[in-house]
Amino acid sequence: MKRESVKQTSVPELAATYAEAAALHGQASVEGAHRVANAQYKKLMAAWRALRNRGEDGRAALTELLQASNPHVRLWAASHVLEFAPLLAEAELERLAHGPPSVVRLDAEMTLREWRAGNLKFTED
Repeated sequence: MKRESVKQTSVPELAATYAEAAALHGQASVEGAHRVANAQYKKLMAAWRALRNRGEDGRAALTELLQASNPHVRLWAASHVLEFAPLLAEAELERLAHGPPSVVRLDAEMTLREWRAGNLKFTED
């Protein structure tokens, strides 16, 4: 996602890009396809930065993704929603952390642990 095109992209389009990249990143991570995972991570972070900069509309779009059918999307969305709606985000992370054994479960457990320890920072790097 190029910087100049981000400004012209609607919030729903950004949310769709975020969700697609989160799902593909998760699948690639499970499969050990690190190049694909890294490329999707870059798209995911670009979409997150753009949504974050859209104020309330962007926050609402991220919050809606907590209801996505894909657990990788819910995991990423919950991680980013912690910044502005921690109770909602923690509830979803708890659900994921109590799910079946998986990478999503482990990531949710670690995210909660680091969040509660005060180690998570929301930067654009």
